[in-house]
Amino acid sequence: MRHEQKYMIGKPECTVLKSILSASLRFDPHYKDGRYTVTSLYFDDISLSAYYEKLDGDSDREKFRIRLYNGDETYIVLEKKCKKNDLVDKYSLLLHKNSVRDVICGGSLHESGALAEEFEAKRIAQGLKPIANIAYDRTAFVFPAGETRITIDENIRFSLDKNSLFDKTAPFIPVFSETAVLEVKYSDVFPSFLTPILSSVSAERIAYSKYAMAVSAIEGSCL
Repeated sequence: MRHEQKYMIGKPECTVLKSILSASLRFDPHYKDGRYTVTSLYFDDISLSAYYEKLDGDSDREKFRIRLYNGDETYIVLEKKCKKNDLVDKYSLLLHKNSVRDVICGGSLHESGALAEEFEAKRIAQGLKPIANIAYDRTAFVFPAGETRITIDENIRFSLDKNSLFDKTAPFIPVFSETAVLEVKYSDVFPSFLTPILSSVSAERIAYSKYAMAVSAIEGSCL
């Protein structure tokens, strides 16, 4: 499991921090300038357990999502994220687009494996279904010591249309226009030289969930 900490920062601080980090760390090598768009379709059960567990501050939580990067439909991932206080763990499985379309419509996954079997069991027994699609623009920095990863997420937005995972014309509702989310992840000890860098900007530590934010924003809508 890895440590995960989240902070809210303003747009001016976001610009400053990206400039400082780009001079101190490597960008995520998988993307030009470490920048890419993440689109995630989140699932919850008929009681919205993942949502209410987050609101109640439960220390042990899990949630399922299907994720795209830069809209690349050839690389679609089912993820299970487990969280225990500040520690997180993720399990993933590559999916085929047709399989995802079937799940969105209430069908079953075509893939096999432990994660697929767990998802299918909970889909049937607990009524897991797609709730909200969330997208944001991420800038990612990496440092090898402690498998350190620092990301800045901007233009966070959501859609209630479950088909918007693949529909590039689907409308999304913006959530934060003047703020961004800073996430810090590391395995063991956080590199000490990064502490003053992160402390150089005004950042508020938050217990933040993009999924919970989306559900709260659509409170009163029929899920």
